[in-house]
Amino acid sequence: MEVGEDAVRVAMGWLGRAEIPMDRITGLGRMKWPVFAGIGVRLGGGMVAYVSASGPAVLIRLDEPLSVKAPFSWKANRVIVAADDPEGLIEAIADRRGFDASAVEEASR
Repeated sequence: MEVGEDAVRVAMGWLGRAEIPMDRITGLGRMKWPVFAGIGVRLGGGMVAYVSASGPAVLIRLDEPLSVKAPFSWKANRVIVAADDPEGLIEAIADRRGFDASAVEEASR
């Protein structure tokens, strides 16, 4: 996971990757990835999740579907990323987008 000036980059080896342009991010949410949802790259209903374990995760909402690799091409308007430090990730993205990190709410898949 890398939060750059222009994009958030997520990679899980050959399983998948996404490059999310900062200007496409419309919102953020905190969530807990459930054990029953599995690990790895998960897909469903306009969503892709890159998770290595259950637990804290960040939901990134997009203005329109973005093409990601999962490991094949998939369109998603929501990207979920497991994070050891979800607050740090939220703050880094919010800072670059000009969002108020303290206004980020709990989210669900």
